[in-house]
Amino acid sequence: MSETADKSMSLKFSAATWIFSSAPDRYCNEGYRDQPRLQEILANIAKLKTVRGVEVRQTDVTPEMPVKEVKRLLKEFGLECSGVTANLAHARRFALGAFGHQHQKTRNAAIDEGRKAVDIARQLGATEVSLRLYSDGFDYPFHIDYTTSWNTVISSIKTIAKYASPDINVAIAYKPREPRKHLTVASVGKALSMCQEIAMKNVGVALNFSHSLMAGENPAESIAFLTRSSKLFQVYFSDSYGMWDDTMTPASVHLWETMEALFYLKMAKYKGYLTLDMLPQRMEPSHALQIALGNLSILYKKLEKLDSTELRKAQKTLDATESQRIIRRVMLQS
Repeated sequence: MSETADKSMSLKFSAATWIFSSAPDRYCNEGYRDQPRLQEILANIAKLKTVRGVEVRQTDVTPEMPVKEVKRLLKEFGLECSGVTANLAHARRFALGAFGHQHQKTRNAAIDEGRKAVDIARQLGATEVSLRLYSDGFDYPFHIDYTTSWNTVISSIKTIAKYASPDINVAIAYKPREPRKHLTVASVGKALSMCQEIAMKNVGVALNFSHSLMAGENPAESIAFLTRSSKLFQVYFSDSYGMWDDTMTPASVHLWETMEALFYLKMAKYKGYLTLDMLPQRMEPSHALQIALGNLSILYKKLEKLDSTELRKAQKTLDATESQRIIRRVMLQS
């Protein structure tokens, strides 16, 4: 038995509710399908036997769909809430900024959305909240005061994290661009730097495979980087060509990189959910999820054949020849 086989990490899959959204874009504003109700979304996710969790947005809870009803539906379909996302980029009032906005009233409104996500997580029995800072950034040179912006974003996250402490973790989701031309928290290094400056136990990083590619990173290296500081709080899987957030099915483009990411999660004994974060605009969402689950499960199964001691020995030579032979044998030979 290989060393890796001893270090077992069972895969826990979660699906984001927005996978089933109408998926509008700048060309098809009406979306590529009708927007289903939350009950329909949960019913479809529940049919996927390997998915245990569902990630919801703070905006999924409305007066028409109160948190008590969400909780009831999750129980009815045998699912649990894996986490709550606060994404403010879809609201016009945060077009010029959210957690980094320089007007106190708007910034407080953004912080309230973060607190709402924390409240929802507590009521649904989740321990994870991710803050997607996609409204905070700049578009032009001289557009913002960078130092002031960073200070404001950090202050806002601290406020939310204190509200979330001690039972809810707050993860900072980084991304280099989109919808702003440059986002404030654009890379794994900036995200970790922010966590270290905030210096709170319940503040960490949410790593999205596609966003890591967009930032010019190798996702597996970023996973290892965050693991060193025990700041890898959440992991999201999709795939892209690296220029934009293509939100494609995992391992559809970057097969080897996805396998390496799974290897480093296994080595780190990561116990959190692997959340599927896709927008299958021209695929039926349930079919896209089936492909995603199959791809990740097959690659993870392949890793059982990988002797990590043999791999580490090859890596110490700094010659890629032998490590390539080892991985080729695991991946391509029957």
